[in-house]
Amino acid sequence: MTMHEGMLRPGCLTVHDGRTLLAIHLPWYRSLPLSCLESVTVDGRDCTAGLDRAGDGIWDLRDPLVVTLTAPPTGPELEVTVAVRIPYIQQAPGVPFVQRATARTKAVVR
Repeated sequence: MTMHEGMLRPGCLTVHDGRTLLAIHLPWYRSLPLSCLESVTVDGRDCTAGLDRAGDGIWDLRDPLVVTLTAPPTGPELEVTVAVRIPYIQQAPGVPFVQRATARTKAVVR
C-alpha cells in the first residue's frame, strides 16, 4: 500500500449530528505537526479554513484528521487532495518540500 492509498480508508465518510465528516489519514511515513498542513481540498473545494492547525498539535499516523464537509458528496466518487510541508526536507535553502497527495474513494456514507 502506498501513502496515497492509505489516506482514505473504508468507512472514511460518515454523518454525525447532521454533519458530513471525512476522516483523512496522513499521506506521509511519520507524524507531523498540524502546523505543517498546507491545504485540504475535497472535490475541488478548499476545506482548509475550517481546520484547527494552531498550537502544538500533532497529526499522528494512527489518527485521522476529521474534516467537516460543507456539502455532502454529489457524485459517486470523492477526490481528496492533501498538501503537507515536510520541514526536515528542503528543496532549496529555506524552502521546505511540500508533499501533495490525491486519493479517490467511492462516496459511501456510513
